[in-house]
Amino acid sequence: MIHAVSIRMRTILCALFVITIPISAESLTSTTEINLEQAWSQQPSGWTYPMSISVPSTVPPQDGFPVCILLHGNGGTGAPMVNQFREVLPTHALVAPTGYQNSWNICAESSDAPDWDMVGDLVRRLSQFDNIDNDRIQLLGISNGSALVNTVFAVDPSLDVDAFVAVVSHLNDSQYHNEAFHRPGPVTEPSDSWCGYSSSAVPAHRRRYLGMSNINDGIIPYSGGSSPVGVNFLSAEDAIYRIAQSQGFTGEALSGVQPQIPGEQIWEYDYLDGQVVHLRGLAQHGMSPGHFAYAQAFLSQPPLSDCDGDENGDGDVSFADLTQVLAAWGQDTGMSDLLLVLGNWGKCL
Repeated sequence: MIHAVSIRMRTILCALFVITIPISAESLTSTTEINLEQAWSQQPSGWTYPMSISVPSTVPPQDGFPVCILLHGNGGTGAPMVNQFREVLPTHALVAPTGYQNSWNICAESSDAPDWDMVGDLVRRLSQFDNIDNDRIQLLGISNGSALVNTVFAVDPSLDVDAFVAVVSHLNDSQYHNEAFHRPGPVTEPSDSWCGYSSSAVPAHRRRYLGMSNINDGIIPYSGGSSPVGVNFLSAEDAIYRIAQSQGFTGEALSGVQPQIPGEQIWEYDYLDGQVVHLRGLAQHGMSPGHFAYAQAFLSQPPLSDCDGDENGDGDVSFADLTQVLAAWGQDTGMSDLLLVLGNWGKCL
């Protein structure tokens, strides 16, 4: 009897010990080391990407900080990107890698690294931190970094990225040709057809995309064609139309005069109620204050809902969506829209 009690007591004590062990959690900080290595022909033994990180010193929101991965232009590094966007995105965690030989591999750059694989690894690594909002992992690139954003947009449909911002480099014809998006092969080579972007790809749905291009850009041609960077481009307006189509848009491409941002030399091409947007500007190969403000607002929005019944775009399917549908019923909304909202409640509420 004493032996049985002793066994039960040891069992209870062990159970209490297991319960009281704290669960190990890892938070992203400005001093966190993220070591991501890739190996390729230029670095067969492997090379680790330098990483600059800035995390707000405030208490994280309930769902964690949104995080924006910043991709520099050719010749740049990650640290200045963090400094440039710290005031633009004050509530975001910012993570900025530096590319091999200060470039990102698109076609004719100094680097031949599989940078799209690094970005995928970085997204997955960031999702493991307990103070990061996994639903709001975002990408923003400028120039050469923007071209990498466009590659990542198509290359990995399973990658959990909420929003893509491509600044002064829209789709080139390696990334989109023959009426389809394409991903790069193991090697990108200017002498190969389409620089080696040989496999067609289908971008994931429910992604937000903002593209900024300038009609007076002397490096990336707004109207498309050849460029000093060694690749041919679609026109900026055709590029955003193809991206909108990938997200489910079925109408005609926007053309002619579009709404102007008040007080700015920026014109807005808006598809799918703000899910896919192109800004036509006059900032040469850069960004004006209006571009920075628009990027801030775009990246501060909640993620898209996975539910087709989210009529008001607030990220939830609720009675507010039904109210909006009923208010428009008989005008531009029919019974099918009402049934769509009702049908999604069961799986989305």
